[in-house]
Amino acid sequence: MQTYPEYPMNEQQNLERIIKELNEILTRESKRPEMNEHLTPSMRSLLEEEIIPALENELNYEPTDEELGYGSEPPLTMNEMHSAAWKEHQLLHS
Repeated sequence: MQTYPEYPMNEQQNLERIIKELNEILTRESKRPEMNEHLTPSMRSLLEEEIIPALENELNYEPTDEELGYGSEPPLTMNEMHSAAWKEHQLLHS
């Protein structure tokens, strides 16, 4: 069995280690005879098809420019906001 550092550098590395351990568990489990398996078929399926892929997806997630706010128009200046509010005010009171 492989040993891991007692204090990982950060939480992302911690999650990467956990994913690796889960994959190692599945590998060991697949080598056992069916009558000696420790995990239920539903647990193996859950790990293989949902939990591990979801964790990997989150760890590999990179936000798009739009999500970061870079792909859209630049923010308004105070002068632009004031001018727009003044025009709206004039329209409402004319």
